[in-house]
Amino acid sequence: MIITLTTDIGWEYSAQMKGKILSINPDAKIVDITHNIIPHNINHGAFVLYSIVPYFKNAIHIGVVDPEVGIERKCIIIDCKNSYFIGPDNGLLIPAAKRLGIKGIYEIKVGKDISPVFHGRDVFAPVAGKISLGIKPYKFGKRVDKYVNLEFEKIKIKENSVEGKIIFIDRFGNIITNIKKEMLKRKKFKIRIGKEKEIELELYPSYGYVEKGKILAVISSSGFLEIAKREGNASKFLNARENDTIEIFF
Repeated sequence: MIITLTTDIGWEYSAQMKGKILSINPDAKIVDITHNIIPHNINHGAFVLYSIVPYFKNAIHIGVVDPEVGIERKCIIIDCKNSYFIGPDNGLLIPAAKRLGIKGIYEIKVGKDISPVFHGRDVFAPVAGKISLGIKPYKFGKRVDKYVNLEFEKIKIKENSVEGKIIFIDRFGNIITNIKKEMLKRKKFKIRIGKEKEIELELYPSYGYVEKGKILAVISSSGFLEIAKREGNASKFLNARENDTIEIFF
């Protein structure tokens, strides 16, 4: 199975993770998704994982964006159809795992002889290497039913509006929401982010359909409503932050 790595730890630390995997399974095929997730930004890591999983079949996905490493948060394995997710129980893995369909979640029993500051190398990488050799998730710890959920899917659909939230702001300042295309009743609508004033927007196929500096709406490559400013920064223009409420009015 392919083993993917999505982390905020940089290339030098991720190399140690790869060495650990290969020491267990020398034939493992490792794919670096990115090691440049915004440091400590769980939403960013979750969005990247959510975006890439449809393009990998029979894969083991390791996610490491772990600001609470070494304390009481659990280390988990998520068993999905044809795939596994391994990482911290902080919501990072859940949107992607739900996209594939969760079959079971297992808490990894962590030994006392590992570094409390680098579970990516000493817990997640070895578990991934062993699973790639055919060891089942239940061998690493008990099944659990409770987990941290980022709630990408939490939406309120009303008669004349849809209320969601901002799940990620990318490096261009584009505002990516959890509202999907099929929830939009028409191409022109008003939006309100947090307590800011309402503004009118129109949905376009892509950014180049409007003049430079204009605010527009598009459907992102991951299928979510995205608010952008052509060759500008929509998040700064609209004073938007991740996890802010966004409401669409028709």
